[in-house]
Amino acid sequence: MAKKVLLLLIIGALAATGAFAQSDFASMAKNTVTVDFGPTIAGLVANPLSSTISSMVDNVISDIKTSGFSIAAQYERQLLRQVSVAGRLAYGGYDSNFAYAQDSATATPVLKLTSLAVEGHARLYPFGKTFFVDGMLGYAYLSTKLSGTVVAKVGSISVARPVSAEADNNYLKFGGKVGWRITFGKNGGFTFEPAIGYYAGTPLGDDLGKKVSAALTESVGGYEVVDISEPFSYLEKFVFIGGPRVTLALGYRF
Repeated sequence: MAKKVLLLLIIGALAATGAFAQSDFASMAKNTVTVDFGPTIAGLVANPLSSTISSMVDNVISDIKTSGFSIAAQYERQLLRQVSVAGRLAYGGYDSNFAYAQDSATATPVLKLTSLAVEGHARLYPFGKTFFVDGMLGYAYLSTKLSGTVVAKVGSISVARPVSAEADNNYLKFGGKVGWRITFGKNGGFTFEPAIGYYAGTPLGDDLGKKVSAALTESVGGYEVVDISEPFSYLEKFVFIGGPRVTLALGYRF
């Protein structure tokens, strides 16, 4: 008899716990909208990498200075207390100035880079609270436009010629991060979301650096310019498409 009573108490406790968990999830805020300014930090990483990039092309390119702005917006929907999915749109626009010197030719061109990304995220909140583990799969587009004037010396004569080159590429993105969704409210409200992670990307077309070099060679009338595929690959992998990622998002949970 005592064993039956104990068994009924255990079953009752489990049922009550399950009902409370369902009720708790049913009443919790399930939507979160955030705006992330962290991608701007990633783009400006190109500045301290200037010397590394220069060494890749025998210092033909030097004094790289990058400025710009990036932003991302995300909508997250809670499916379970520990599981959510999210969609994210990201935009980045950067201007990169650098010095170019090869043989008797010099230039100080401007390189404009524009990136767009569409990402799908799946999140696990292992403790059902603020800490999360995030996995991402997405698509990215990166376009480049280089313009400037090349000055070449032929004997004692300097000849100036405008040059321009455009190229773009598509990428498959994937990666992960860990972070904290901190909400300043009892059930929803103002939200701050810091996170760190690492992304990678696989080009879906020809090498972007080779495209730019080919377009630049055509622009200067067939004069062979230095192959910049290696530094472009470096920027793709570690700055604009992949590399370390920092999230500093602000938003609202409801």
